[in-house]
Amino acid sequence: MDKTITYKGTRWYKCDLHLHTIASQCFQDRQVTADQWVKRAIEQGLDCVAVTDHNTGISIDAIKQAAEGTGLTVFPGVEITCDPSKVHLLIIFDVSKTSADIRDFLVRADIRADDFGKQEAATTQSIFEIAELAKIDSVIVIPAHIDEYNGLGSISVGNLKKFYSDYDINAVQVVHKEFLNPTLQTTGNTELKNTLNEYYNNPTPAIDDATVKDWYTPVKYALEHNLAILTFSDNPHEPKNSKHGLWGIGSHFTWIKMDEKPSLEGLRQAFLLPDYRIRNEFDSPTSPYTKPELWIKSISISNTTITDTATPLKIEFSPQLNTLIGGRGSGKSSVLRFIRGVFNRTVDITDLPEILNDHNEFYKREAGRPKKGVLTETSLIEIEFVRNEVLHKIIASNISNSGTQSIQIERLDDSGNWEVVTDDSYIDFFEFEHYSQKQIYEIAQEPNALRERIDSAISGLERIKSDREHIRSLFLEKSAAIRTIDILLAGKGKIETRIRDLDSNIKKLQQSGISDLIAAKEKFSKETELINSFQSEIETRENQLDELAQNIEVSDIDFSNFDEYHSEALKQYTQSVIDGFTKIKSELLNLKSQSALLKTAFEQSVNGSLWKEALNKNTEEFNLKKEELEKEGIDAISSYERFTREKSALELELAEINDKAIIRSADKIERDRLQLEYLRLCKEITTKRREFVQGIVTGDKVKVNIKPFRNQSDFETRLRKLLQRENTSFQTDIDALTEICFSGNVEQKIKDVRSVFTKIRANEGVSSTVSGHFVNLVKNLNDAQIDEIELLLPEDEIEVQYKPTPASAFKSLSTASAGQKTTAILTFILSFGKLPLILDQPEDDLDNRLVYELIVDRLKLAKEKRQLIVVTHNANIPVNGDAEYIVSMDTESKALKVLHTGTVEQTSIKKEICDVMEGGEIAFEMRSKRYKLIK
Repeated sequence: MDKTITYKGTRWYKCDLHLHTIASQCFQDRQVTADQWVKRAIEQGLDCVAVTDHNTGISIDAIKQAAEGTGLTVFPGVEITCDPSKVHLLIIFDVSKTSADIRDFLVRADIRADDFGKQEAATTQSIFEIAELAKIDSVIVIPAHIDEYNGLGSISVGNLKKFYSDYDINAVQVVHKEFLNPTLQTTGNTELKNTLNEYYNNPTPAIDDATVKDWYTPVKYALEHNLAILTFSDNPHEPKNSKHGLWGIGSHFTWIKMDEKPSLEGLRQAFLLPDYRIRNEFDSPTSPYTKPELWIKSISISNTTITDTATPLKIEFSPQLNTLIGGRGSGKSSVLRFIRGVFNRTVDITDLPEILNDHNEFYKREAGRPKKGVLTETSLIEIEFVRNEVLHKIIASNISNSGTQSIQIERLDDSGNWEVVTDDSYIDFFEFEHYSQKQIYEIAQEPNALRERIDSAISGLERIKSDREHIRSLFLEKSAAIRTIDILLAGKGKIETRIRDLDSNIKKLQQSGISDLIAAKEKFSKETELINSFQSEIETRENQLDELAQNIEVSDIDFSNFDEYHSEALKQYTQSVIDGFTKIKSELLNLKSQSALLKTAFEQSVNGSLWKEALNKNTEEFNLKKEELEKEGIDAISSYERFTREKSALELELAEINDKAIIRSADKIERDRLQLEYLRLCKEITTKRREFVQGIVTGDKVKVNIKPFRNQSDFETRLRKLLQRENTSFQTDIDALTEICFSGNVEQKIKDVRSVFTKIRANEGVSSTVSGHFVNLVKNLNDAQIDEIELLLPEDEIEVQYKPTPASAFKSLSTASAGQKTTAILTFILSFGKLPLILDQPEDDLDNRLVYELIVDRLKLAKEKRQLIVVTHNANIPVNGDAEYIVSMDTESKALKVLHTGTVEQTSIKKEICDVMEGGEIAFEMRSKRYKLIK
């Protein structure tokens, strides 16, 4: 299936508006049919063509008929030759016109019927008269190939300027890219002359400096008048062939931005804004626009208290600039509230209680007196969201409020079927930004609120922040490990003293002679254990023999089911076996008796051995010595053993402490490295922010600076959070520390702040810096809080500067007016980002001059990379911002209702803009007349 996602509003069309058919007598192959002509245009990927035969429109009806149902738009037109100068003008008519309309125009242009289709035919009327005639008929004049033969090169500079400025000439066809260079030297440019002579197959006479200058002059002044520069093919039969033919159709073209249905008015609007609606082949060989990765396609709202109960309200959007217009009370801002509500995007307004409360009171079920909330039990909101060229539906139902609603996400698969997405976190992928005028104003009061938005737009910054957080965790872990070792090291001296005392006691016991006896006693004890173990082994084997003898018997077979004569014979066999095992049992019992004798003999031998005699002697001497020491008050055995065990344990503990001391030294080096690495990552984040804001084009009136670690309010907030005093207590002490921190280079001065805490913990005097109460507060901090202070660094300061007038210097935003502040912040917001951007009446508090000079320009640039949805009542935004799609809400309807949708090309939209935003046609015309008198 075709996965191309359709959308509303203007889009780019590949156009060749200078094409000939067999109606031009200089068309070489006279057998070409209208179907072949149209097929060639489609093969070349053209969306729009204009049939502009020489002084005739006879082929137009046939071409239009052949193009029906193909998607190719055909503009009727004619290439007319004017007065003796033989200047060619393309006259383009609306798509609804026919050959008859072209014939009528040619008759009034004094082209004889006998000359229709002839290239050499010409009207006696001048280019000015033909342009005036075109103006009367509301058709478009495009001077053809102004930089070659039959162009405007023969027209004087004065007449050229007059023609461009006074006769609604908004576009020209240029053949040679070289002439678009504003610094082009036409005299003595041998390379250019060679190029042109080769292009025209070395004509006679050859193209010289004078010709180059004549051809360049019309282009030069077209650029000065900011006319749309168009490139068309004039469809040659083949390269370097002056005849026309199929081959050349679409060989040169221009991208033109128009409404969903291309029209003459669409061309006119495009030519009025060439910088944004025209891309000639020289600059854009491929389509000049790529849809953003994320954009909102539509919203459908049903069963609310402010929508029609019979029909859901559905509003579609363009991937570029959308404007919702309408009088006050038309509910245009409500549409945006529904979008915020479905996605529960209220984090950005958490610190703006008035705005948050307003949203919460709107996006909830109707309740209370007076009734608030616009939702009902059956309310259903469906938002179509395109992500990476895949269409999704986000459906909200069972809505109580933003936080309590059922959300289902569906995704269109490759087969065109909707599949339910079960991943609860999937909704987080549908990101967008949403600002109201009040939000922008609040940001203007505190520009540091832009920091998060700046950071989210910087590629790779999240990774750096993640690395910094990892380093922070490692630093805190290392600090905790060092403290643990320090506790051990604090007891090292006590352990060493105890070991010395134990050594002394052990030496006293050793000098009494008991130690040798104890050592011998312990030796005999171990030997006794071995002998006892051997005796136990003998006894075990004796028991095994007895157990085996008792279990060695074999039971006879039960012969009760055997035949008698069989059983008698078999019994003899089994009895033989049984008797054999009985004999074995007797032998086993005899072996058991022998093992008992072995055990007895061994015991008797040991008791009579010299070893037994030595053991008895040791025991006797030990007991005598023990009695002697006990009379002196010494518990010899227990003390010696206890002293020895304790000393061994303490020596092990001391060795471990010494090992830890080595580790601590390495840990301290690593901790210091981690602290430096943390600082390096903080500085890298600052560098990334600086590089980012320096790369943003905000115009010549707004500038953004990143001041490293200079955000004082952030410093106080962070410090209070660490101290767990987030109220206003200790303000004098906080102010004193802030003064220390920001009285010079913060990277260096923050060390002085940390020193205050270190000295307090070490009981060193800091009474001149902070109060006694603050000293007590710091002393009660835990070790983890002190570790955090070692990493304390203020955030970067976001400074926005504004230039009130072109001649003035940049000033801090803090000195600007409310309108200037809002303009500066809005300009900055529009200067970067790729997520859909929703703006609710951003122009409030701004005068029209600021809107036009700054905001409109930013809108035009921003919409090339992201979707914009703007609720507005300022005509500059949809008209001069060239909105791709305009939704006009019905002011007269009690329910939320769309009155008109479309583009500025459409009459209904123009009228609505004029009525709602300009005060009506009469008021607009009166202002226009007065402006003209002023001018």
